Amino acid sequence: MQKSVRSCGPNATVNEHAELDAAELSKRRANRRGLSAEPSAAPTISHDQRIDEAMETLAVVIPTLNEERSIGTVIDGVPVDDLLKNGLKTVVYVIDGRSTDTTREIAIDKGATLILEERQGKGAAIQTAFKSINADYAIMVDGDDTYPIDLATEITCLLKKYDVVIGSRLKGTIEPGAMTTLNVVGNKLLSLLARLLFNVQISDVCSGLWGYRGQVIRGLKLSAEGFAIEVDMLAECARNGFHMAEIPITYRARRENPAKLSSVRDGLRIGTFLIRKYLRQKRTRNVRFHAKNIER
Repeated sequence: MQKSVRSCGPNATVNEHAELDAAELSKRRANRRGLSAEPSAAPTISHDQRIDEAMETLAVVIPTLNEERSIGTVIDGVPVDDLLKNGLKTVVYVIDGRSTDTTREIAIDKGATLILEERQGKGAAIQTAFKSINADYAIMVDGDDTYPIDLATEITCLLKKYDVVIGSRLKGTIEPGAMTTLNVVGNKLLSLLARLLFNVQISDVCSGLWGYRGQVIRGLKLSAEGFAIEVDMLAECARNGFHMAEIPITYRARRENPAKLSSVRDGLRIGTFLIRKYLRQKRTRNVRFHAKNIER
């Protein structure tokens, strides 16, 4: 009987080559099947990636229409570093509705994410934004640099306790020339109407500075496409029973661009929308009530 003998001679070299050829053949066959002949290394996650995944996110939403003189200042005013220190990763979204100036170019240069809105109106821009973003918190601020976006950290801190936070000009300070007497009276009347209809304690229903928890914006069924968007949001917040709070703010005068809101005309439109929204919600509640009675 012939015994197997291990050798360091020529046969050893041949056997070694044979093993290499077999391994290479196996690898090629695996490649043809779309597989790897060697075990793949486990994916590695860097320290920075782990921090990013653990952080909460904030979306700053800025609707614009020909705001080239102010949009850069608004974006620069977002306290990104301070928010980061407080555990928030921030993304700025500019939702632009048919600007004919350089608003879009400035927004991109400043590092904002640009979303184009073909429909006309602030409300249309906000609706598109809310459908596009996915964040733990969101802050909506006008793009005319009249609202203090530097309060973003404070607002976000309040959102840990409240569902919605509104910046109130009428509880804070209004710079000379920022609002006419007619504007102030109109806002007070609309806010009074909102309190009576929806039983919410709010002083400035038409404010352009709102903060929300992420789940709130996903629960708003908005229909207003123009300047009635704020009262639309208020009515929806009341319908959902969201916990709201106000923070006093300083409202600045517009530096360059003329105001787009017409005091009397738009005030009447907003008031009319508010009443219609109330009646619509009331009808819906009645239908649900009767439906429940029928089911019994």
